[in-house]
Amino acid sequence: MKVSKKNYWLYTLIFMGLVACLYGIFLLTVKSFIWEGDGLAQHYPVLEKFYTWLHSGSLSGWSWNLGLGADKMTTFSYYVLGDPFSYLIWFFPKHSIEMGYNLLILLRLYVSGLAFMLFARQRHFKPGSQMLGTLTYTFTGYSLYVSIRHPFFLLPMILFPLLAYGIDHVYRGKTWVPLAVFTGLALISNFYFAYILAIGSLVYAILRYFNVRETIAQKGWPLIIKLVGAGLAGFLLAGIIFIPSLIGVLTSTRATGNFANGYFIYPFSYYLRLPNALVTTGNAMRFWANLGLAGLTFLSLMYVVRHARRYLWFDIGLLILVIGSLLPEVAAVMNGGTTPSQRWLLLGCLAFSLAVMYFIDALPRIDRSDLSAMIVGTLFLLVLVWAANGFIFSNHTHDLVVYGLLLLTLGAIVVGHFYQWSRHRVIWTLLGLLCLNIVANGYGYFSPNSGGASNQLLTRGVASKFQKNFYDGAEKYVKQQPGFNRSTISKYYYYSNEAKTNMGMNLGAHDIMSYFSIQDGSVGDFSEELANSQFKMNKPINQADNRTTMSNLLGTKYIFARSNQLKTQSFPYGYTPVKKKGSVLLYKDQPVHDLGNNYDTAILKSKYALPLAYLQTSQLSQKQFKQLNGSDKEQALTYGALVDHPAKGVPTTTYHSQSRTLKYQTRTDNSTVLDSLKQVMKFRQQGNQMDPDKVTTTKTSLMKTNQDRSVNITNDKARLQRLTGQNRAALQQNNRANRQTLHKLISDNQNHPVTYQLHLKQPQQAKGTELYLELDGIQAERFSVADKYQAAKNTKAFSNQAFTGIARMNQLRSAIWNQSDGAYSVTATTADNVTSFNQLGQSNLSDYQEKHHVLLNLGYSDKNRQNIKLTFKGVKSLSFKSAKIVAVPFGRQYGQRMTKLQKQGLQHLTVKDNRVTGTSRSNQASVLTTSIPYNTGWHLTVDGKEQPITKVNVGFVGARLAAGNHRITLTYRTPGQRLGMVMTLLGAVILLIVGGYHYWWQRRRR
Repeated sequence: MKVSKKNYWLYTLIFMGLVACLYGIFLLTVKSFIWEGDGLAQHYPVLEKFYTWLHSGSLSGWSWNLGLGADKMTTFSYYVLGDPFSYLIWFFPKHSIEMGYNLLILLRLYVSGLAFMLFARQRHFKPGSQMLGTLTYTFTGYSLYVSIRHPFFLLPMILFPLLAYGIDHVYRGKTWVPLAVFTGLALISNFYFAYILAIGSLVYAILRYFNVRETIAQKGWPLIIKLVGAGLAGFLLAGIIFIPSLIGVLTSTRATGNFANGYFIYPFSYYLRLPNALVTTGNAMRFWANLGLAGLTFLSLMYVVRHARRYLWFDIGLLILVIGSLLPEVAAVMNGGTTPSQRWLLLGCLAFSLAVMYFIDALPRIDRSDLSAMIVGTLFLLVLVWAANGFIFSNHTHDLVVYGLLLLTLGAIVVGHFYQWSRHRVIWTLLGLLCLNIVANGYGYFSPNSGGASNQLLTRGVASKFQKNFYDGAEKYVKQQPGFNRSTISKYYYYSNEAKTNMGMNLGAHDIMSYFSIQDGSVGDFSEELANSQFKMNKPINQADNRTTMSNLLGTKYIFARSNQLKTQSFPYGYTPVKKKGSVLLYKDQPVHDLGNNYDTAILKSKYALPLAYLQTSQLSQKQFKQLNGSDKEQALTYGALVDHPAKGVPTTTYHSQSRTLKYQTRTDNSTVLDSLKQVMKFRQQGNQMDPDKVTTTKTSLMKTNQDRSVNITNDKARLQRLTGQNRAALQQNNRANRQTLHKLISDNQNHPVTYQLHLKQPQQAKGTELYLELDGIQAERFSVADKYQAAKNTKAFSNQAFTGIARMNQLRSAIWNQSDGAYSVTATTADNVTSFNQLGQSNLSDYQEKHHVLLNLGYSDKNRQNIKLTFKGVKSLSFKSAKIVAVPFGRQYGQRMTKLQKQGLQHLTVKDNRVTGTSRSNQASVLTTSIPYNTGWHLTVDGKEQPITKVNVGFVGARLAAGNHRITLTYRTPGQRLGMVMTLLGAVILLIVGGYHYWWQRRRR
């Protein structure tokens, strides 16, 4: 016991020292631990909102500040509700939430080591082995990576050794209560973690059983009953959070993901990168394959593999890990049948550290053949890295330090063996080298001089300042307005459509944007049905593409815009700047380091935004609605409600489209294409560049890019004629394909995308309309390795430069290592608007969905528009079955229709977290129509009598109302919460009874 306690204290001291060295670098870089990606967009604002709920409010029920509105428990169960460490944020002052965010990361990291040490103690490893195993587990490359990317991913690192401890506890004939408790914690922590940990625990239990079956006190059914009973008790214990979150997951947008993103095997470049990812950090590695093993861990793995007979079942587990890391199908299964993410390899961290303890315990037994195997294995790894790099060692300099530490560790083991060092001396030597290795691995992620992940972290204080000043204070005006109102930001308010979409939830402006891993599937259905080009599984609405009618249907009354956008960018019809004393009301820019937009903020107000709840006196035909395109569908919803089941007594209206398909001519911009010798000469004269924004014609630049200072084409004329002829022929063929309408966008033989102009034949038809570019049957042609190689070769010829043998090899290496995953973007530009859409690549592990149909909003304008400029990038070509320009007119009729619906809004509307009330008046049967996301937790009473709700307008709460005056009350209760509470109480009672009985029995035996 004394040795064990000493180990805990020693671990604590070493942990503090390593943290000071590892994370102390952030003092030098003046960085926080908040990643500029999901850290700022999700984790920090979620923690701040959670802090607010802890201090005032409830952790369950409905919140109107989560996008269009969402269940608190369902949405936040993925992040903080099941994380016991998150509750500690309560003790921090509000101005120190960012500091709390950082400290809680270190606390989770520390506890993961304690959990592993508890597991290691029960397995009776020697104290030195326990210490080295614990450190390799606590500071694995995976842990270091997630600590600054997704901190709550440290939770399974704590839970898995605890689950393994519980399983071993049962195998030793002791009580199953710890396993039940840890199972409950795993199920509460996060449904995703629970799923991975359940599979990992099952595999561990099976392999461990076969390893220790000779020593197990109870076997057969008694053992199975204990294990299953512990799992069931844990399931009951977790019910209060797990049941609601499970219901939310099953009805979320994620339920539609593609298995393994369509991969049969990973891209070849993935396999090439794997060898170098084993013991190094900081190298870009797709699919979350973050290993970063210490040199000692690598050598230990070679030892246990060599002694497969002794560690048979352990090695079978390693084999499963290896095979799983190579096959996307395994990763997809471990991710619930969705993406091929290797996050599940966190389970391997336990196995890797077990190998370390096996090896350290076996140090007295190692012989020369073991040492020879480790030497050969290390050399084989280095050769493999060299070969995978294309037979060059072009790694980052920092990798050399890591490989040097691997060799030093190997050298220490060899020297210790031949010079017969004492076990004490060997362990302390290995401990010192391991600590150096851990620091080096950490610097691979954290140091701007190596991997540079710290360059993607925010400067200290920036996150909290950006959260506070996201709208420059303009949200104060919106919050002061009477009634319930929603808002959003303009496109490119922060120079990107991919805005930090959760900032608004802490500012009270009811921003429609949201970015969560669990999003209500009904909201996603609505967004997809109306062909919202901004739809993603994690961001189903975003800014609603700033479409006029969609924004009004969602009740978006206010748009925050940069002041310089007011005269340069079109806005939805009916949205006009808010004025004060005759001048546009502007909120002074509140600059935020690296994140601000450098302009004041203006507010645009809609005349036609619909209230949260209103009456529709007509309903639409489901059959007709399904036949409409996205722009007509949103217009149709202003004429009548779309009801899942026909509303009795409510007349059905037939929608008549007023939109027009405009004729246009496709014009190819070949000004930057090298399709003639004259163009080649111009290209060389401009410093081997045709992009007018990048042209350089100084003597120095010409000397650098044309080494022989020649811009003539007398040399190599035949080849240049052939290459320019290829481009000319491709353009001619493309022009024929696009003769009637746009059908294909292509790149030239340098892989530069060609720009196109869609020239409207009757530009006056676009006046007073919102224009849409509707692309159907989209097919992308990716760049192959051969395409990239040939393009580089062609560019060298055009540039009058030699394509040497070494240049060819380097280009081939680059093309193989950077294979296209199909990601691309298309940008459309008009005289007063810029908009775009993105197809995420197949390797995207959050939102990948292949787009075959896009409806891109080109904006509203009361002026003529003649030209639409189209550019694309990322792929070789894009082809379409059809490309239409659709003009949707807006004017007096639209205004009258929307004003009528506004007047049919519920009177005396009151909106609270879990309750919406109001009164309705109608002389005929009607449909109660809302923009409240449909959720079975909503319950309706009309005049005090309960009435069933139905889904309206694809994704929202609605109901049929009889004619007359009615008192309407909508109340919300989290689905599954009552059942979950009963299950948790039952589970707690069972554990108390079993635990009490076991305690009594143990006392009696003594």
